Amino acid sequence: MKYLLSCLFLIQFVSAQNVSIKLKFENTSDSIPITANKSINDDAGYFLMNTDTIYTKNNQAELKFNAVNPGYMYFTFSKANPVINLLYEPNEVIQLKITKDQDNKYAIEYDGKNSDVLLAINFDTIYKYQKFAKKLRPIIFNAKKGSDILTFIKSQYAEGLKQLQGFYDNKTISKKMFDASRLYLEATLSNNSKSIIEDIFRIEEEYVNTKLPKSEFVDLLNNLMHQYSPFDNKFKGFTTYATLENLQAASKFINESGSDEQRYDNGLWKNKNAREYYNFIPLQYQEKLFAHLFVNDRLDENDFKQFKLVFPNSKYTTYLEKYLKNKKATIYKPYAFGYFLNNEFEYISQVNSIDIEAIIKDNFKGKAVFVDLWASYCGPCFQEFSYSQKLFSFLKTNAIEMLYINIDREKDIAKWQPNIKSSYLEGNHIFASDKIQKSLQKLLKEPNGVYIPRYLLFNSKGELVLPNTKKPSEEQPLYNEILKALK
Repeated sequence: MKYLLSCLFLIQFVSAQNVSIKLKFENTSDSIPITANKSINDDAGYFLMNTDTIYTKNNQAELKFNAVNPGYMYFTFSKANPVINLLYEPNEVIQLKITKDQDNKYAIEYDGKNSDVLLAINFDTIYKYQKFAKKLRPIIFNAKKGSDILTFIKSQYAEGLKQLQGFYDNKTISKKMFDASRLYLEATLSNNSKSIIEDIFRIEEEYVNTKLPKSEFVDLLNNLMHQYSPFDNKFKGFTTYATLENLQAASKFINESGSDEQRYDNGLWKNKNAREYYNFIPLQYQEKLFAHLFVNDRLDENDFKQFKLVFPNSKYTTYLEKYLKNKKATIYKPYAFGYFLNNEFEYISQVNSIDIEAIIKDNFKGKAVFVDLWASYCGPCFQEFSYSQKLFSFLKTNAIEMLYINIDREKDIAKWQPNIKSSYLEGNHIFASDKIQKSLQKLLKEPNGVYIPRYLLFNSKGELVLPNTKKPSEEQPLYNEILKALK
């Protein structure tokens, strides 16, 4: 038996091949932290460790890890690099050269056998939420029926697939990378499309400018999830954060539509923190989704006990137990107020109110304030964080305070400071918790809840002058909007 186990271990070790990602810079200081949000691959331990941090030295940095199958990961924004998305395959070396021009804009050169795909997923419109929104939003507002919108999305997918096929036919990408990039295209396109459609559907001022009844929007979202189903077996060996979001969205839409779909109810989602409609998700994906939600503090120890009953032999159990055991208590308490700059977080005080208007008037007297509402579970919030340095520079130049307000649940405060540091969010920070929701709903006149990410602007008198600004990724149009509102 010992011999058999040793052989199995050896086979697994040999099959995990090394991946090396080398970053090269120009005139970059040493010891700048660069955070890599890891891929979700078949190595359960690697996935559940969430992130790696590497540091610049002599204008270089390198990340090495083992991979048993093609996967996805991304580097978050730092003072040395922009957000960088990567697809990789086992036994691959990827080299990136990162430079800045005189206008402080990044340029990236990719060197490696799959560099064409890396260039596409980082710059092409179809993969970028804000760029794609500029194409899709006019289609949505002018559509006379939901199928017009879906037809447009399908045409964009066909164009993207044609490009990938061209890379493969010209032998600039491998077969493994071609297969992985097709899945990445589908997951990213469907997730971006869903988010753009929902943004319009949920904001009344946006929705009234469309020509579609609400029933058409619901049908459209359902049809989109069926067209690009995250339940398909092809995603079993390749998962991104977009596919995990798609799993949750698809099950929610099925539940809301009342359609008679197959359920896989094994008792996993019965506790109060869970969502009963996750039972529409096939079992092979329920296991992975649970692990993802747990290490992102969306589920608690009681949920984990249920997980062990339902999946007694799960490859994730050992790592989930380790995560639970090593989860550190934070020294900060809810309603903490601090400031982050130069990779250091300085605690200032506890705020005395969970009313947002009172927070602004008590802590920023005589100052205009730009507010970013966010939470650790909000993927789009983190996408927008990559534009934070440009936004902070603009606000600082114009004597406007930057305030990030976190609205996680109180028990999730341990995620607060690590997320601030890994995303390099310069400015003021308050952990207001979800208890600030009532204050926000009253101020914004949205009784059914305030969706995030959400951006607000207060003038120097503490008055709300913009209840829903443009997003940081829109850059100059946002800056113009702010300056105009503060005249």
